[in-house]
Amino acid sequence: MGRIRFSIANKLGLGFGLFMAVVGVAFLLTNNTMKESRVSNDRINLVYSPSLHSLEALDRSMSRVINLTTQWAYVQRSTEWPERKELVGLAARTVPQNLLNVRRCAEDWSPEDLDHLREIEAATGNILNVSEAVRALLPDHQSYNSPDTTMLVEFYFLEGETMSMNQARLYENMTALLDGLRGNIDVEITQMNAAFDRLRNWLVNIALFVLVGGLLIGFFTARSIVRPVNSLRRKVLSLGQGIYSVHPVKAGNDEIGDMADAVAKVISSFERTKEFSIQLGAGNFALPFTPLSEHDELGKALLQMRQDLASYRNEMETKVAEQTQEIRLQKEEVEQQREKVTALYNDLQDSIRYAQRLQQSVLPSDEYIHELFPDSFVFYRPKATVSGDFYWFRQQAGKKIFAAADCTGHGVPGAFMSLVGHNVLNQVTKVFTRPEQILNGLNRVAAEVIKKQTDGDYSRDGMDVAMCVLDPDTMTLEFSGAHNPMYLIRDGALEVYDSDPFSIGSFEYGEREFRGHAVSLQPGDCIYLFSDGYSDQFGGPRGKKFLRKQFKETLLRIHRLPMAEQKWRLAEILDRWQGELDQVDDILVMGVRI
Repeated sequence: MGRIRFSIANKLGLGFGLFMAVVGVAFLLTNNTMKESRVSNDRINLVYSPSLHSLEALDRSMSRVINLTTQWAYVQRSTEWPERKELVGLAARTVPQNLLNVRRCAEDWSPEDLDHLREIEAATGNILNVSEAVRALLPDHQSYNSPDTTMLVEFYFLEGETMSMNQARLYENMTALLDGLRGNIDVEITQMNAAFDRLRNWLVNIALFVLVGGLLIGFFTARSIVRPVNSLRRKVLSLGQGIYSVHPVKAGNDEIGDMADAVAKVISSFERTKEFSIQLGAGNFALPFTPLSEHDELGKALLQMRQDLASYRNEMETKVAEQTQEIRLQKEEVEQQREKVTALYNDLQDSIRYAQRLQQSVLPSDEYIHELFPDSFVFYRPKATVSGDFYWFRQQAGKKIFAAADCTGHGVPGAFMSLVGHNVLNQVTKVFTRPEQILNGLNRVAAEVIKKQTDGDYSRDGMDVAMCVLDPDTMTLEFSGAHNPMYLIRDGALEVYDSDPFSIGSFEYGEREFRGHAVSLQPGDCIYLFSDGYSDQFGGPRGKKFLRKQFKETLLRIHRLPMAEQKWRLAEILDRWQGELDQVDDILVMGVRI
């Protein structure tokens, strides 16, 4: 009975089958971990995080209601006092909307959290009732002259009475609910980290298993396939040079064994010339050799081959020496060029990093911006390390001035243009405070400083600017734009204030004048300034631009959110739209709530 035939295909199939099985296990473990992490991430993003934002908004609104109600009760003011209008708006719109947002998020809450929410709703309703009662008892300036009325109002604010009791009740349940949501987020994050730690341990073990298994498979493959094949290869190459060997090849009962038997039969017929062939294959060309007879064609061929091999070896040694010298010289030249390129690249990177620090140093800080506009945001995402877009804020002569500018290009050229524009705005606003005057002055300086005239044609360097000036005393906003419009959202309706259809620096001073717009603002109005980077970003399922229409719809959907959350929403929407595509331009969006 013969040996069992185990072919090469079976051997290779077994090795690759084991490898694919290990890869499949690793894939299943990774997939399960990702599913668990996705579930935890969805709970954070869809339940806990929106709930936390909604509760924080309600907490801020109620703190403001309590503060304004207390002022209403103890400070004698006229009906036109702005804080009175703010309190009415909070009680009538903001707080109910905040409660509605919290209830929408509470669908997936635990029973304990729902109990806290009911306590918060009850305390909120009582506080709003007290606020309404105080406003009804003290509707105008003269009503404070009635001692009975003021004593009745003050009763609400006594220690242990309606206002203080419900305020403590609201604070206690709000704190418990916020702490619970933050704790849930921490738990979910801890669970995700633990899942990834387990996955890492599994993958490390699998990697060790694959490494050890690979070594074993390689070892047995070398013993059963590679070593016999290499042995046969050496024999065939020796035959090609006239070197013969009768040593058997150790091979199994497979295709390699069949080839080994065939080669052994061929080698046995050349035994008479074995010694000479071995010496010739080893490079001993001086060894004397006499053909067996004048008819020994193989012997004559071996002599001719010996002569040819000796000549070929000398020729190859000469060529190798020449090529070695040439390669050495080329290597030295390449090394020199590489060092030069590396030095130039390092210098360029240092310059760009310095330009970034310089640009960041001139941009207004978040603290300064929120000092001027407490409820505002700036969404700023440069395409490169430095940006051609910049934002600008200033308080001058009791007015608040702010602008969004888009300079020509992006990267280093745009960044230098933004530095020039920022400096010019600082100078111009020392003299002018109306937006159209500022843009006209900016254009005049741009024609003198930025523009370079060549054969009567001006370069295309310039900038698009949306400029606003707010007078807090009169609640009046003045706007003027160079290519960039302004959006105003009031009571859920968006109004576009168009800009002039030409850029700063695109014409000589005096040829044209920028127009101004005056707008009477109301509390709660949202002002948006922006560059074209957001709407020009490619993405979506068809790889098209976002466009202004979709940008307007996005602002209308999110404008009632706090400005800080609007910034986060804009970034999330943009990332989802952009996907794996590259950013095409610098992006700047500014929002201010009055």
